[in-house]
Amino acid sequence: MGRMIALAAALTGALLLAWTGTRTPDPARGPSAPTAFSTEKALADIGQIARAPHPGGSAANARVRDYLTARMTALGLEPALQSGFGVETRPYRGATWVVGGQVENIVGVLPGLDRDKPALALMAHYDSVPASPGAADDATGVAVVLDVVRALKARGPPRRDVIVILTDGEEAGLLGARVFFRDHPLRSRIGLLINLESRGGGGRANMFQTGPDNGELISTFARTAVRPISNALAVFLYENMPNDTDFTVSNAAGVRGLNYAFVGRQFDYHSPTSTLANLDKGSVRHMGDQALAAAADLAFADALPGKSPDAVYSQTFGDHVLAYPAGGGWIVLLIAAGLITLAATRARRAGGLSLIDTARGAGAALFLLIAGALLLHLARKATGVGFGFMEQRPLLAQWGLWETTLALMGVGLLLLVPVLQARGGARWALAATALVAGLLCSVFGG
Repeated sequence: MGRMIALAAALTGALLLAWTGTRTPDPARGPSAPTAFSTEKALADIGQIARAPHPGGSAANARVRDYLTARMTALGLEPALQSGFGVETRPYRGATWVVGGQVENIVGVLPGLDRDKPALALMAHYDSVPASPGAADDATGVAVVLDVVRALKARGPPRRDVIVILTDGEEAGLLGARVFFRDHPLRSRIGLLINLESRGGGGRANMFQTGPDNGELISTFARTAVRPISNALAVFLYENMPNDTDFTVSNAAGVRGLNYAFVGRQFDYHSPTSTLANLDKGSVRHMGDQALAAAADLAFADALPGKSPDAVYSQTFGDHVLAYPAGGGWIVLLIAAGLITLAATRARRAGGLSLIDTARGAGAALFLLIAGALLLHLARKATGVGFGFMEQRPLLAQWGLWETTLALMGVGLLLLVPVLQARGGARWALAATALVAGLLCSVFGG
């Protein structure tokens, strides 16, 4: 009983740590110094940008363009419009689709003390999809860029130029970014780039893409990150997914950097509900704090991070990021293997471990993994909701309840399996549980 209580306490503690690690900061309790990010000022810009849907080429998008041009002028960026025709080709269901359109990027420069140094670029897109005001995607990114520039100016002239790129036509196919990195004369001056995006209406800003040879860049990220969410596995997975942002274009052009986005409240993604009222204000503050911390460090640095072997890294707690060379992972694995071997050897000498016990333990671990996947699959099947972004919108509309349900089911399974495993006569229940769950998946799934 004591072991079960300890296990339950450990699992509960892990859930609480995971939950606190995803909470956004209180937008009303941030620093008020001129050199700090202002959530209030960013929200005012978001309210103007996201008054209505504004897809590329629309009158509403022209209104947003004019508003942003005026804002950048007030910040002293001397903005200029870059007009051009962007084209993207993409494979889709065995065919090749061609997407093209006229775009108008807004480009400005915050001058640095040394105009010959490689510049830092801040990029976000100001267009939305046709059916959404785009308060998150990407009015938040644009508003954060503007306030980061304001906060940088308050700190004095940076060491290098800071180039602001507000792209058009991202939703149609990264068209504005393609035009900028194909034609604009400033493209060759960029040494590093920070891109801001969104795929939801809330959650903490995740730094999910960097580019190759990121060792030094991750050191900078680790030094400056504010309550970060990021790890090397997420970066690896994203680079092998078909998803794209404007950073895809800059990365292909050889410009590395940091790509941020928040992905919570997925129901509001590309939706009419992506309004200022529904936006998580804490997400705006977290993205602003993250972007400003990185931008300030890079803009005022003597030199930008160079290329070095990729790092393995992850956030731990608070502002800490653990990072080490990829080769260090083998050392960790060897140490773990050595400790496991030592523990097994000592247990066998003490008569407390046999090969059968080892096999049972491995089998129980494998069963936990498979049963967990089966149980979560059954839960979705039981809702009657299909698989896919549009099909799962009923669940996305109640995401907090749905995630809580899944978490409790997972903890219940982790508590149930050891109990049944420990009771020799009840082990048949494990196989029966898996069999019934599989049959129910077939029933609910047709």
